[in-house]
Amino acid sequence: MRITKVGICGSDYSSIAGKLPFTRFPIVPGHEATGEIVEVAGESQWQAGDRAVIHPILCNRQDPMFAAGRVHHSDSTEVLGVVSRNGAYAEEVILEDYQPRAVPPGLDEEAAAMIEPVDVAVRAFRRGEIQKGERVLVLGAGNIGLLAIQVARALGAAHVAVTDLVQDKLAMAAKLGVDETINVSSGMPMEKVEKQFDLVIDGVGNEATVRDGLAACRRGGRVVVYGVPPGDITFPLRVAFSKDVALVTSRLYDASFEEAIQLVASGAVQTTPLITHRVQLEQAPELIQRILDGQESPVKVMISI
Repeated sequence: MRITKVGICGSDYSSIAGKLPFTRFPIVPGHEATGEIVEVAGESQWQAGDRAVIHPILCNRQDPMFAAGRVHHSDSTEVLGVVSRNGAYAEEVILEDYQPRAVPPGLDEEAAAMIEPVDVAVRAFRRGEIQKGERVLVLGAGNIGLLAIQVARALGAAHVAVTDLVQDKLAMAAKLGVDETINVSSGMPMEKVEKQFDLVIDGVGNEATVRDGLAACRRGGRVVVYGVPPGDITFPLRVAFSKDVALVTSRLYDASFEEAIQLVASGAVQTTPLITHRVQLEQAPELIQRILDGQESPVKVMISI
C-alpha cells in the first residue's frame, strides 16, 4: 500500500523514545494511516488503485478470536509499527489482506488517517454502554479526548464535560462544542463534579484520575479507562461498591472500523481542527525530536508522504 497520510500517535512517541518495553527495534513506526493499494498478491477483494485506511491490528488467522472479529483479544495481537512489523512512516507498507478498510468517496485523506483514533474513542463509549440523555465526563483533552467529546455527543449524550491541565486544549474543546470545560491544574474541583455524571471516560489512567472518576460518578455510574496506566494502582473498591459503580478498561478495538468511519464521513466527528502540525515525511524526525524535548506541544501531527 502506498501511504499518503499518517498521523503520529502518543504510543509512537513512547516507542521512539524507547519507553515501550514491547517494541522490538529496528522498526518503522506508524499505524494511523491511509493511502492507496498498489499491488495485491493472490486472490483478494482489493484492487490496485483502491483507497483504504489501515486497520493496524495484526492477529494470527488461526486464532478463534480472529474469526470472531475480536482481533484485540488474541494472544498474538500486535499493532503495526508498534511491536515488530514495520509501519506507515514510509512511502509504502506491506499489509495483510484483512487490514485495509475502504475509504468512503469524498472523504479527504487527513480525515481518513484519523479513523483509528476515532475508533479508540468509539470503543471506550461502547464499553461504557452509553445511553442517550446521559451526562458524560471526559478526563483529558488530548487527541483522543477531543475526539471523545464529539463521539459522546454523536451517541446521544445530553451533557459533555472535559478536564485538562492545559487551558489551550480546553479552549479547543469549547470550539468543538463541549458543554463544560474544567481546568484541573490545581486539582479536580469536587464541588463541581461529585456525583454529577453517569459515565466517565478516563484518558489518563493513573490512580488520581481513577479516584476522581469514581467520585464524579452518580450511583450506578460507570468509569471507562482507556489511558494506559503507568503501573498498578490501588482502586477504592469499598467506595465503588457503596455507589454500585462499574470500572472497565478499553484497550484497542475490534475488527470493525465501520462506526468510526461513518461518524467521520458524516461530519459528526470533526478531525481537521485537531491537526496542529503538518509536515512532510523528511521533516518528521526533527519535529518528533523537538516534541520529545518539550519544545513543541502538538495535539495531532499529520505526516504527508
